[in-house]
Amino acid sequence: MSSGAAAAALPLAGTRVVSLGHTLPGLYCLALLRDLGAEVLRIERVAKPGAAPGPYAALDGLFPMRSLRAGTSGCQLDLRDPRGREVFLRLAARADAVLEGFRPGVAARLGVDFETLARERPALVYAAVSGYGQTGPLAQRAGHDLNYLAETGVLGLANPVGLPGTTFADGLAGLSAALNLVAALAQAARSGRGCFLDLAIVDAPLFLIASELERHWQSGESRGPGDTHLTGRYPWYAVHESADGGHVAVGAVEPHFHAALVERLGLAEPGAAQFAEGEALARSRERTRAAFAARTRAETEALLGGADACVSSVRSIAEVAASPLCERARRPGRAPDESLVRSPVRLGDAPLAAERGTARVLADAGFGAQELDRLRDAGAIGGD
Repeated sequence: MSSGAAAAALPLAGTRVVSLGHTLPGLYCLALLRDLGAEVLRIERVAKPGAAPGPYAALDGLFPMRSLRAGTSGCQLDLRDPRGREVFLRLAARADAVLEGFRPGVAARLGVDFETLARERPALVYAAVSGYGQTGPLAQRAGHDLNYLAETGVLGLANPVGLPGTTFADGLAGLSAALNLVAALAQAARSGRGCFLDLAIVDAPLFLIASELERHWQSGESRGPGDTHLTGRYPWYAVHESADGGHVAVGAVEPHFHAALVERLGLAEPGAAQFAEGEALARSRERTRAAFAARTRAETEALLGGADACVSSVRSIAEVAASPLCERARRPGRAPDESLVRSPVRLGDAPLAAERGTARVLADAGFGAQELDRLRDAGAIGGD
C-alpha cells in the first residue's frame, strides 16, 4: 500500500482539527489525532519583534516536543486583534473539531467559544481542556501536572511521596481528550449536531484511583503509603536497591509469581505467607531487602531474568533508548537522521503529513496574497 493510500485508510482521514490555547495535554491529544489520520492545525501566538519571550522560553531545548508537533501545521494569529479573530473564524468554519486549552472564560472573551463557532458550524465538536473543569470552585485555579496529581490524591499514595518524573496527568488528559473527540465526531456524523466537551485534566487521575475512592465511600477509610500492596505494604511489590546503587522493581502479586520470587532468592520458608503481617511481615521485608542489596542489578537480572517472578531493572533513559522495547516507540522523522516517538495509535503507520506554515495554511483556506500581506502588515498574523 502506498503512503498516500495508507494515510487515506486511517479512520480520521479527511477530518480537520484546529487547536488553540493548547499546552501539553493538547499536544498529546493532537499527536493521537494526527496518527489516526486527522489534518491538524495548531493556532499559535504571533511572534512579534521585540516582544517579551514566551512563558516557556527558559525551557526551550530542554524538553523537545517535536514528536508531538511533527506532521501538524501551524498558523500564527493574534486572536486579540479583530482581524486575527476573523481569520480564526474562517478557519474554524472549515473544521470538524476544535480543541481549546484556555482557562475557563478566556475563549468567550476572545469570541472563539463553542456558542460562537456552532452558529456557523452546527456539527462542530468543541473540546475545552482545563485543569479543573469549566465550572466549580477550582475552575480558575492555575496548575501543572504535579498539582493535578497532588489534588487528586495520586501523589499522596506514592511511597515515598515525590516527583513522578514525567507528565502523567497531562498525558492522560491528552488520551482522554482524543477518545472523547473521536466518539463525539462519530456521534456528530450520525446526528449532524456537534457538542461541547468539558474536559478537566484531573478527570483521568481521579478515574485511576477509583478503587481508593470506592473504599473510602464504603468504609470511611483513607488509605495512604504502606496501607496496600500498591503503596509499599509488602516487599514483593516494591522497588529495592541493588549492591551497585541500581534499583529493581518487583511486582510478584499472583501466588505463583511470589513463589518463584522467594524460591529463586532463597527466601522460601515452610508455612511462610505471602500476606504475612506483624513480625512475620517485618522479617519478610528485611530478608527481601537484604537479598536484593547483596546482589548487583546485573546479578539479579541473571538470577531472576528467566523466572516468572515479575522482576524488572529500573532503567535509565539511555538504557531504554538502546533496548529492543524502544523500537516499538521509534518512528522516522522528516529529516533523514531524525528519530521521533510514536503515539500509542496502532491502526496504521502512514508517514507524517507535510507541515505547513501560516502562509500556506491560509492560502489553502482561500486567503489571497494581497489579503495575507494586509493581515501581516497589521500584525494580525505572523510566521512564514
